[in-house]
Amino acid sequence: MGAMNRTVFDQVYTRVCHVKQGLEGRCAHIDREFSKRGVPVDFFLDHDIPDIDRAELAAVPIRPGEYSVALKHVGIWRAFLDTGKPYCLVFEDDVFLAPDFVHKLGLCLHEFGDPARRAAVYLGNGCNFHIPASDIVPGQHLYRSKTSRCMDSYLITRPVAQARLDWLERNPLTLPIDHQVNVMDEDLGIEVLWFEPTIVEQGSENGAFASSLRDSSRPGRFRKLIRRWKKAVMQLRGKGYTEA
Repeated sequence: MGAMNRTVFDQVYTRVCHVKQGLEGRCAHIDREFSKRGVPVDFFLDHDIPDIDRAELAAVPIRPGEYSVALKHVGIWRAFLDTGKPYCLVFEDDVFLAPDFVHKLGLCLHEFGDPARRAAVYLGNGCNFHIPASDIVPGQHLYRSKTSRCMDSYLITRPVAQARLDWLERNPLTLPIDHQVNVMDEDLGIEVLWFEPTIVEQGSENGAFASSLRDSSRPGRFRKLIRRWKKAVMQLRGKGYTEA
């Protein structure tokens, strides 16, 4: 790992949401993808569906897989607070990283500024959400929004992790985690930022992997073509983006 990588990851606690068994192809993919980019590979394996009490699963109004994923994210936030690092970087296990990911992450931290800032940064292009091309400012990477941009890749600070965990002490998990964070962050006044141009892409969106939470009868090649078309349109129009 180069000097820049060491400097960046000295400050960043990194975890990948994964399962103990059943998605070995994703595990191998993350090992390859992260190693060639110089990103630490650390899987978070707690809260698989078989680990969760059946009565607890039956009581929540979301699917078991969605609840398991939500608990994994929450578990990572809790583990992060046991470290001394100021930033937490969370990935889901189907991501592809830009070749200059570490360099861009360094730019993100520099532009972000204060590690005590109550803000979450979404690095990927989940749902093909983008900042409109007309709003892009040369040299700027962080743009305010009102909603998350999926949970495949995001950065939070210690104050954000603590505020979210405190919120969950008072309120139950009732939504898939990408929707739940929108509710809690709005309630908590947490700042939402999108990184643009994006530096992470979901394999379940670009056709490399089938989604672990939803079935798709469309072949991967077809999904890739649709994805590219939607990406071009949404980068131009910024669909899904609501300026704060």
